[in-house]
Amino acid sequence: MAAALEFQTAVGKIFYNAGSTPDGRLIRKSQSYRFVEQNATPANLQLALASLGQLSAMTVMSYEKIVTSEITN
Repeated sequence: MAAALEFQTAVGKIFYNAGSTPDGRLIRKSQSYRFVEQNATPANLQLALASLGQLSAMTVMSYEKIVTSEITN
């Protein structure tokens, strides 16, 4: 039996630099955007998340796409 991955969901995530603690450690905040299309290209996703990130007063550190799949037989 061969197993296969079946797409379920994708989430776009933006990570922000929210300053630092009194002892100098970085405070990292994030915002998630659900219902990302399965076939969204990396370029389109980066453009969309970059545009959304510009709405924040915090500096954007990075972007991430998280895909959830189910393993089926």
